[in-house]
Order: sequence, then structure tokens, then C-alpha cells
Amino acid sequence: MRGWWTAAVVPVLAGLLAGCGADRQQRPEGAEAKRPASSRTASATPTRPEPARPEVVLPTGPATAPGLDAAAPGARTFSAERLRAALLPASDFGRGLELDEVLAMPFESTHEQRRGRWSYCLDSTADPAWLGPAAYRGTTASAHASWVDRTHAPPRGHIVVTELLVSLRPAAARELHRVEQDILRHCREFGSDMEAGTATERYRAEPLKGLGDEAYLEVQDIVYEGDTRTTYTAHVRVGGVLVQVISGEGTDRDATVRWAARLAREVGSGLYGVGP
Repeated sequence: MRGWWTAAVVPVLAGLLAGCGADRQQRPEGAEAKRPASSRTASATPTRPEPARPEVVLPTGPATAPGLDAAAPGARTFSAERLRAALLPASDFGRGLELDEVLAMPFESTHEQRRGRWSYCLDSTADPAWLGPAAYRGTTASAHASWVDRTHAPPRGHIVVTELLVSLRPAAARELHRVEQDILRHCREFGSDMEAGTATERYRAEPLKGLGDEAYLEVQDIVYEGDTRTTYTAHVRVGGVLVQVISGEGTDRDATVRWAARLAREVGSGLYGVGP
């Protein structure tokens, strides 16, 4: 199921980059019905050993980062290229990892786009207020840190972590941060269509203390054909910058939070010039 999990992360990120017009409800193409091999096939076909995976470096720094609200950071925003320069290098996440192409572009999140991303959670005629009425526009930058299985052609990337920065006016950043939590509170569990059946999606938000101006951990469980995959996304607001770190293969809750704290500290020092 590794290929299915890896494919599942990409639509989630595409939904976050709403400026590209992506829909969160795109489903992974690799979600096909399991087809167990017969004992004859298994014995007749030599198995290729799995390549050694590069080591994931679990962060050891504090799971905290200073906020900027008390320092009144003002209404300044940052270009996509400035955000790109603030992203952490692949070496911060593991040895032998590669940083996929960094996407730097305009950011947009509208009521209609959020409604599309969460359509499986809504009734056909629902237009709830908790989706937020406003449109939020700014800039964003994101990248995957991956290890690549070179024994396959073409190589398959296995995402270890995804990092994302969004720059908005501080008031808009505060409001969108709240809207996204409201959505998780209302969309706790629902079914979503996949190519070979229906998956159950479950979401919850856990508050994180001492991390930026405000922060929470999004926990996503996708249950499909008896298999459950859990993804952690740490959401941190530092002034007008929204920080997200999405866990990938081989990571866990604690690593996700600590990576997000490291990225939030980089935002404070590298973009705002405020040290810890």
C-alpha cells in the first residue's frame, strides 16, 4: 500500500495550493483493488530486494517558536521567492533525501474553492457559513523532501515530508487559520469515492502550545479496504505567514511538530528578522 499512500499526499497538497485551481477531492490513481498473488506465481517470480532507505533524521530541537503578534509585525507580506528561500533544505529531514522542485506562486483561497475541496463533507445544496465567506490572496511556496527508489524506471519518489509557506496580510492569515479549524470541526468523518470503492476520512484538530502566534495539529485518518493511513499536518501562524508541515512515509507526530517549529523559527528570523 506504500504507492497508494504516497499518491494520496499529492492531491492534499494540490488542494492547499488553491491558486492552481486544484481540487482536494481528486483521488489517488493507485487505489486499486488488492489482487493477492497465487502461491505458484509467488514462487515462480523472483522478488527484488527492497533498496536501503536513506535515514530519516528526526528533529531534536524544541517544539516551540516565538510569535510576532506582540511585536506588531505590521501589514508587510513576502514574495513567493522570499518564501522559497525560507524553506528548509532536504538535509534537515534526512540523509540521502532529495528536495523536489520548489513551487513558488500566487496563493488564493475562496469560498467556492474551499467548498470544492470539502464537497464530500457537504450536502448537495449545503453552503455553510463555516466555510468562510471571504477570499484570501497572497503568495505561497512549497516543496517535498523525498527519497527515491532508483531500482524502478522511472524512479518512484517516497515523500518524507512536505513543507508549505503562505504569506497573507496578518488579519487575513488570522482569519484563514480560524476558518480552516472550523472546517475540521465540522468535517470530522465522511465517505469519499475512490476508483475501487469508498474510503472513510476522519479529521481532528489538536491545539499546540508555545508554537508561533497560534498553532494546531491536524490528524487525518483515511480508512480504505481495512487499511488505515494517518497523516499529521502541523499548522502554525507566525505574523502573516502560515506554516504547514505535512508528514510523509516514516515520520510521526512528534517529528512533524518539531519540523514545523524549526520552519516557524526560520520564518521569524529569516523573514521578519526576529530571533528566538
